Amino acid sequence: MESENDFLDINLKSKNITIENCICVPYWQCKEDFSGLIEDGLNIIDIRITKPTNLDPCKGDFDVCCQVECGRRNTNLPTSFQNDTWKSRILGENNEADFAEFPWMLGIIQRNIFLCGGSLIHPKVVITAAHCVVEDETYIVRAGEWNWATKSEPLPYQERSSEKIIVHTKYRPENLENDIALIILSEPFQLTENIGVICLPSTSSPPKKTNENCLVTGWGKSTKGGTYQSILKKVTLPLVHRRDCSKILGNIRLGPHFKLHKSFTCAGGNSKDACKGDGGSPLVCPISGHLNRYEQVGIVSWGLTCGVYQTPGVYVNVGFFIEWIDREMNNNGFNSRMYKKN
Repeated sequence: MESENDFLDINLKSKNITIENCICVPYWQCKEDFSGLIEDGLNIIDIRITKPTNLDPCKGDFDVCCQVECGRRNTNLPTSFQNDTWKSRILGENNEADFAEFPWMLGIIQRNIFLCGGSLIHPKVVITAAHCVVEDETYIVRAGEWNWATKSEPLPYQERSSEKIIVHTKYRPENLENDIALIILSEPFQLTENIGVICLPSTSSPPKKTNENCLVTGWGKSTKGGTYQSILKKVTLPLVHRRDCSKILGNIRLGPHFKLHKSFTCAGGNSKDACKGDGGSPLVCPISGHLNRYEQVGIVSWGLTCGVYQTPGVYVNVGFFIEWIDREMNNNGFNSRMYKKN
């Protein structure tokens, strides 16, 4: 006869919930089927339900392995983080992000030097710009970071080394066409409240609307001649149609015959922008019908001048590369369901 534990183990497997894509939380913070965190109040499950053993790495008596939903933005800090010490430091001003607000945000480091941003699409896979990496080089990827100037944060960051770099075969460094790369890590990140995965658009996703407000995050310079930021910044930017963006860039500097390559998309033009050091960082937009969930539509690639009014920045069009990403994930033995929003 199957035990209740056996039934729960089978139920977890049927929902593709594995140790690598879940975090340990008290059972009252997780849905009854372990398929995600509860956002709107308590949904207390019967405490007599036993914990699944085969797939549950959690050590606490009341902790369960709860599935992490991709693209979940943390808009409310956990109660345990809200103490007097952190209240004055986490509540961001001047576009500062809150601690753990964007858990998919990564920093790419080489020889103790910060190079670029990136985002997590699987505990062992990073997406970034091709211009940030070289295939035969080794990098350190840091997840869960917020303020590079201090080690005293509510939860520690984690670091992993790169094992394999996959640069798009049609990447052209002279004009940054197809500026996308994947970093396969030597070990997976352990998902926690400050480390999670971002959703990616599907091939069937409707195109985002022009002027839709999206978010870009990074530790890059505040202005072209400014300094790098120690605390993660966030900026709200409107999307710009590729045709309009191409015309604007041509009129400003690149000439009347300039045409923006189809591997790019654009955002900004409202005097807010990504800048030097933000390369590889994610541009994310809200997922319609999903509260506080986001999907990555762009990767910071290039621009003319940081933050100039009516001059949008240029981003890798992530939706254009979904089939390539899925194929590379499959070729390397990874489950692409991790970054699917449904």
